[in-house]
Amino acid sequence: MRKLPGLLVLLALAGFTQSAWATSGETILYGGGGQGRVTFDGQLHASKGYVCNDCHLQLFQTQKKGLITLADHKKDASCFACHNGKAAFKTCDGCHRDVPQSATFQQAAADTLQMRKAAAAQASAAALPLTYEGATTIGTKILPEASKLFTERTGIPFGAIGGAGANAGFKAVLEGRTQLGGLASEMSEQQKAQIAVHEVIGFDVMGVFVNPKNPVTGLSKADLKEIFTGRATNWKQFGGSDKAITVYSEKLTGGRATVKAFQDMVLGTEKYGPLKELDDATDCIEDLAQDESGIAASSMSFATPHVKAITVDGAAPSREAVQSGAYPLKRPLILIAQQLTGPIKSFFDFILTPDGQAIVGKSFVPVK
Repeated sequence: MRKLPGLLVLLALAGFTQSAWATSGETILYGGGGQGRVTFDGQLHASKGYVCNDCHLQLFQTQKKGLITLADHKKDASCFACHNGKAAFKTCDGCHRDVPQSATFQQAAADTLQMRKAAAAQASAAALPLTYEGATTIGTKILPEASKLFTERTGIPFGAIGGAGANAGFKAVLEGRTQLGGLASEMSEQQKAQIAVHEVIGFDVMGVFVNPKNPVTGLSKADLKEIFTGRATNWKQFGGSDKAITVYSEKLTGGRATVKAFQDMVLGTEKYGPLKELDDATDCIEDLAQDESGIAASSMSFATPHVKAITVDGAAPSREAVQSGAYPLKRPLILIAQQLTGPIKSFFDFILTPDGQAIVGKSFVPVK
């Protein structure tokens, strides 16, 4: 049974006559059934998301009773099944406010005030636009279109969309500087312990790109390890021209998820060798388009007609090969947050709908 808030409900079930109660402001005054006059705080119930039927149609085995009697209160099939001093308040007057001198009344009043302040703060936060910081793949390829459609559907505004990298997004969420963060690699156990909410929304296929004039069309993971650690330095070692290999990469210290993901999938415990470091993936692809001896690993979402994606272990970076497991280089796309309420929950729900997943599927492999 769902836990109930610290409240004893003395309202009528289906069939209860209108004459037994009357409303006054935000409370209901009840005076029937022999219990004496009590005050039911409807706003307190509502602030916790409960409605009358949560108790009156679910707690009891029958819906034929006209009201909750004192005898019912002493049975396990009554409100006391939950309001037993463990799941809620210890005394009736914690919610039924006819004992104004009691400590429980004062505590309940304080609780009510605190909840109202919290509700007001939440409503204020809901009016602010959602913001994102994190993995560039999510920030540039998914969120611009997804945020626009999300706002059209829900009316919830979306503000700044950053792309400073996964590490920057993770830190921004931890420090409360942004509501949503994005990662593009598997989360460590330490990261999971620090983040309240994480959701895989799709999979990014990592491509290995060369210049279109390079005759090499495929490499194995073992070949890639030789190249990116710097042990292999010439394309003729792999059936290509007699040219020195230039490895392009995003900055190794920039906190980019691509760097970490490629190291995890290909290099393992070994380190990158000599390479040409640039600010982000788009810079790598642009330079590679002008360099016949270059190679770079990047998200397939950054592919252009001016570079060529080669096969890895004999498989092309296609959706079918990724889903079958034939293509080995893929990483999860993960949204993170420190709470899953209000607008944040709405966006998490939206991105997993068919429409949200269709947007993800334009550049990546959707999770659904």
